[in-house]
Amino acid sequence: NRVYKDGTEKAQRFEVFKANVAFIESFNAGNHKFWLGVNQFTDLTNDEFKATKTNKGLKRSGSQAPTGFKYNNVSTDALPAAVDWRTKGAVTPIKDQGQCGCCWAFSAVAATEGIVKLSTGKLVSLSEQELVDCDIHGVDQGCEGQLPLHRTRRTMQDQHCKQQCCNHQGLRGCACQR
Repeated sequence: NRVYKDGTEKAQRFEVFKANVAFIESFNAGNHKFWLGVNQFTDLTNDEFKATKTNKGLKRSGSQAPTGFKYNNVSTDALPAAVDWRTKGAVTPIKDQGQCGCCWAFSAVAATEGIVKLSTGKLVSLSEQELVDCDIHGVDQGCEGQLPLHRTRRTMQDQHCKQQCCNHQGLRGCACQR
C-alpha cells in the first residue's frame, strides 16, 4: 500500500507502474536464465531507481591492492556450464539493503554464506548490519558504498557477524563484537 502526496503523483506513479509491468511481462516472455517480478520498486522510473538505490556515494580509492588469490593446478574441463546455487541450498532468502548504500556488505555476506555452506554443509545467515557497524576504520565507508572484494577479504577474518545479532536496518546501532 503506497501513499502518495496527491492524486497527480498517484496517477503518474500508476503510469510508471504500468509501463514497468509491460516491460516485466515482455522480458519474462523471452528465453532468459532469470525472470523479473513486481516489487517495491515497480513504480519508480529507471532514473529514480538509479539515483536512490545504486552506488550511493561510492568513493573509489585510486589503487586496488592485489588479493593474492589464484587458482593453482585447477582444470576447468570438468566444470558444468552453469550452477544454480539455490538448488544446492547455498543461498539465503532475499535481503533488502533499504536506503543504505552498503551493497558491498550484502555482496560480501552472500559470498561468505555460500562459502560456509559449501565448506561446512551449514547455511548460516550472516549480518550485513554488523559489517556496516563494524566499519570503525572507515575502509568500507559504511552506507556510503565500497567495493565488495575489499570487504569479502576482511569478512573471512571477522568471526562475530551472525544474523541473529542484528538485522539490517540501514542504521547504526548494533554493537560491534570484536
